[in-house]
Amino acid sequence: MPDHSEAVERAFTKQAPAFEDPEFNRLFTVDADWLFDRLELAEDDLVLDVAAGTGHVARRFAPRVRVAVAVDSTKAMLDRGWIEAKRAALRNVVFMQADAAALPFVDGAFDVVVSRFALHHFEDPAVQVAEMRRVLRPGGRLAVADLICDPDPAIAVTQNRLERLRDPSHTRMLPLDELAALVGGTDVEFRDVERSLEPWLTQAQTSKKAAREIRAALAADLEGGALTGFRPREVDGDPRFLHTMASVIAAGTLLPGP
Repeated sequence: MPDHSEAVERAFTKQAPAFEDPEFNRLFTVDADWLFDRLELAEDDLVLDVAAGTGHVARRFAPRVRVAVAVDSTKAMLDRGWIEAKRAALRNVVFMQADAAALPFVDGAFDVVVSRFALHHFEDPAVQVAEMRRVLRPGGRLAVADLICDPDPAIAVTQNRLERLRDPSHTRMLPLDELAALVGGTDVEFRDVERSLEPWLTQAQTSKKAAREIRAALAADLEGGALTGFRPREVDGDPRFLHTMASVIAAGTLLPGP
């Protein structure tokens, strides 16, 4: 656990400066807003954004709720989010450094708990999801979104291996059915998003050796070799690939117990 926590800290401290830049991270800043568009919010809601990074979701929800709390383990990400919140004159967003596996809140403290693009960095995401349920009030709403892997287990192994090469803090993307079962929701949406390969590698400051291996695997896939799960293509000399994003929402009596 300490080794992995340190890997997460290193990875996201490096990524923090570019995390809000759509040139490098369009997936998180622009292309992912649809994930929670169908989540019902009320102006009196207390919202918790778990493993929030820069608090993109908390900041987006803030004008529609009473208070939004963004929790993350990486100070550099929270600092960047605080700057963006101040720039947007948001006065009801709170940024807190904390471990998603041991949230510093009493049971039932929040009306809405969300987490986006975090589960694939957890060693055992069931631990963090149980914490999200614990701090959610009875009848509250839990919404979790993440990247998902190919449904073929063999392809998913390759896909996750390449993800770890790019970012050692990556653990495992779940298949859609496993994600839905873990969250306990029946309201599920997913879609593919195309990404340019080079900005994705640059954002994580991937080592030259790892980047070469990733490029080679995707090039071989494109030429009819072993499938990587990334479904690569090239557009005017720009190598691209697909990520699949999914969101699962559970509410009220649909929520299983911790």
